[in-house]
Amino acid sequence: MPQRSDQRTRDSFADDLTETLQDDADEDTTEASSFVQRAQHRAASVFSPRVFLYALVLLGGGMFAGNAFIPLPILDNLAGLVGVFAGAFLLGLVVERSTLLESAAAGAVAAGLTALLGNLALTAFGDAGVPLAMFGAGTGLLAGALGAYFGGDLRNGLTADI
Repeated sequence: MPQRSDQRTRDSFADDLTETLQDDADEDTTEASSFVQRAQHRAASVFSPRVFLYALVLLGGGMFAGNAFIPLPILDNLAGLVGVFAGAFLLGLVVERSTLLESAAAGAVAAGLTALLGNLALTAFGDAGVPLAMFGAGTGLLAGALGAYFGGDLRNGLTADI
């Protein structure tokens, strides 16, 4: 029970002050940990490394399948981009949350590496390798982002109430 100020002893005042300072320290650590937890939650809600790895496998497989099975002799890289689009579309259709950022990054990595390794002679001995890889990464980024957008849009349209 709180005492009136004229009835407080020196020790009870010191005890109350110590308790108050400890409570403030506990609140500061709780506040700091809650800030870190909120920041981690926000970062995970924007970009998920697990979804990125799934997207990288799926879009890389789509790039490989597109290059291997779609017969476009002159535009073989375009066939790979169709595979990236299809993989990102499938990922956007299946996953509940938006996978736009992860699919765009995975498409850029998959298409950039394919362009770099597909033109290894130009990369190693010429000056055209790096711009070609950057162009491949840019087109892969676009294909991945568009595929995830349209897949998510179809999923939202299919699951929305009429």
